[in-house]
Amino acid sequence: MDTGQAFVLSFFLDEGLEPNLLAEASQLGITKSLLERRADAAQHEDVNGTDFECVTKDIPVPMLRNQDDQFKEQFRMQRSTFQVLLQATGKAVAGSNEPISHVSLPEKLLYTLRLLSGKVSFREVGEIFAIPKSSGYEIFKWVVSIFNTLLPNYIKWPIFTNSTNGISSLPNVVGVIEEFRIPLKLPIRVANTSERQCHALALQVVSDARSRFLDVHIDVPNDLQCILMKSPLFERLIDTDQDQPLMSEQQHLVGEMSYPLLLNLMTPFPDYGDLTPCHMSYNLAVHLWNAPVERAFASLLSRFQRLQSLDITTLDLACVVVSAACMLHNFILDCGEPLEDITVDFEAMPKSQINMVFEENGQQYWEHTLAAEKKRESLVAGFLRSQ
Repeated sequence: MDTGQAFVLSFFLDEGLEPNLLAEASQLGITKSLLERRADAAQHEDVNGTDFECVTKDIPVPMLRNQDDQFKEQFRMQRSTFQVLLQATGKAVAGSNEPISHVSLPEKLLYTLRLLSGKVSFREVGEIFAIPKSSGYEIFKWVVSIFNTLLPNYIKWPIFTNSTNGISSLPNVVGVIEEFRIPLKLPIRVANTSERQCHALALQVVSDARSRFLDVHIDVPNDLQCILMKSPLFERLIDTDQDQPLMSEQQHLVGEMSYPLLLNLMTPFPDYGDLTPCHMSYNLAVHLWNAPVERAFASLLSRFQRLQSLDITTLDLACVVVSAACMLHNFILDCGEPLEDITVDFEAMPKSQINMVFEENGQQYWEHTLAAEKKRESLVAGFLRSQ
């Protein structure tokens, strides 16, 4: 075992990594440690024009044996969660060709997490890890693509029950659908168009009561229509003949009035001043479901602050980066960590301009909407019985 392996493995030994994980870490191609690369750079007294003393004071936490809270501050997850992530990623890439082979898999993950977690440049993080910008960019693209391939394992529809959810008195709610905007630092040209540029991404998420993502779709925003209409989720919601439907007829998502009323998607009644108390109670029960999805989005942006001003040059890569962050959001929650404290300036975030009632927006009226209207009225009647 060379010195690079010894260094990284000693880090895991200090943290009490289980023997099977330790053996796996030793097989991840660790050949040359960060400290060795730093020693090479120190011989030249600077890294990319920066004094080596200034660089080493910001060496990542595991390299300096700092405390767990400092690790989380740097990489936005607990050290134990990172160990699980390393194992999952190692299995996903087993047998594949890794880019920049002299950088170990743990370092690739930490490098990428540091970029996702803060508003720092590739040059700044490269100085910390002694990785050139060009190599770092390839590492970043490779790691987020791996996270993206892991997404179906962590963002998926569970087997639902009709138990109470603690959010509102509306029964049989599976989750809430909402659309948010991810700002881009520089506009990205949309493919197959000569003029249109994208200044933000539309992120459509379905969140459950625990603020976990059940479904994620990323697209170019359309201020006249919710992106649900272009997403695979819409086809699954309106296809009532599929062998394995997302939900039973009794179950449903909830969403605001900019979404279509469907059998499995309940929306509020437009308020033109003629709503009954039961209709208003129903509307309030729907609106209360905004809380878990807003907490999920706020936690996502707070944990992965790069999404607050995404500096990516292509639309495809931007979508992969956002998907990777959403995957990590669920992964971290599944490891038992709480939602991130909210430190997001929402006033500075781009907002969707979709504020019209769906039926008033010139959209097609589906025949099966009649069944959805009957279902919604039966839910309203439930509020009458409870009074």
